[in-house]
Amino acid sequence: MSSSTWLAGEHRTVLDPEARILLPMGIRNTLNPLREEVTLMSTLEPEGCVGIRRVDQWDGYVRELRGLAGHSQRDRRLMMLVAATSSQVKIDRQGRMRLPDTLLAKAGIERPGERAEKAEVVVTGFFDDLRVWSAERWDTFCERALDDYATDLDGLHGVPSPDGDTSAVTD
Repeated sequence: MSSSTWLAGEHRTVLDPEARILLPMGIRNTLNPLREEVTLMSTLEPEGCVGIRRVDQWDGYVRELRGLAGHSQRDRRLMMLVAATSSQVKIDRQGRMRLPDTLLAKAGIERPGERAEKAEVVVTGFFDDLRVWSAERWDTFCERALDDYATDLDGLHGVPSPDGDTSAVTD
């Protein structure tokens, strides 16, 4: 993907009662420039958000995972979870995307109902794909990530941490 089509930024938006998100204009134009219905793949991400990928990127992601997975119980369990928490989603001509209720629940996003007409969500770019977060979960994740930002970035560049570790910091 060229740098002119990176998906980036933090965009606060709402989930309507039909579990649809109106994508921010810049993201909508990148994913759906012709305003035709576009099919994407959604899945639960380890950070507790919903990942959204183009179908061709999804195919590569799944092939990579399947190539890395062995036949252990742990690998089978992981692959079953990835498959079970994945679903096609479409962007309609108005730039709305409906997310499956099961993914919303697993990502901590409460679908609006009688108490509220809309629920705040955060759509973040992740370069080649998107993440959809509950506003609360994003705020918590972002606060923690900001606390570790300099150390994590230094780790990527191979700069030793104060304890002498040169590997990237992982959770």
